[in-house]
Amino acid sequence: MSDDADDLHDSGYRGRAEVTVGDRSAVVDVEISGRFDPLLGRHVWRGRLRKLTEALGEGASPASGTSVTISVPGAPNPATARISEIDLWGSHMIDGTSRPPYPLGPDDADEDPA
Repeated sequence: MSDDADDLHDSGYRGRAEVTVGDRSAVVDVEISGRFDPLLGRHVWRGRLRKLTEALGEGASPASGTSVTISVPGAPNPATARISEIDLWGSHMIDGTSRPPYPLGPDDADEDPA
């Protein structure tokens, strides 16, 4: 591993993903990025879900603190996140609570699954 701090950041994921909130699922545009945090000893990630309320349909109003599951096409496993806030444009900001929903790279298999 290089000493360059940029090596701690991943390329993230930008595109369509299936997001599940409770018993409702929808496909929305997502932007997710993260980095390895040496103090925590694990990968941390954060992102934005665009037009989630609209995509989930009438009566859906996921608020801050709501848990969501994100499935990215081609990724081996879904990931869990929590809505941290809703921005001025109605996008839901999320903080990852599990591994990211996208591959981390060639060292992915060796990283702690936390």
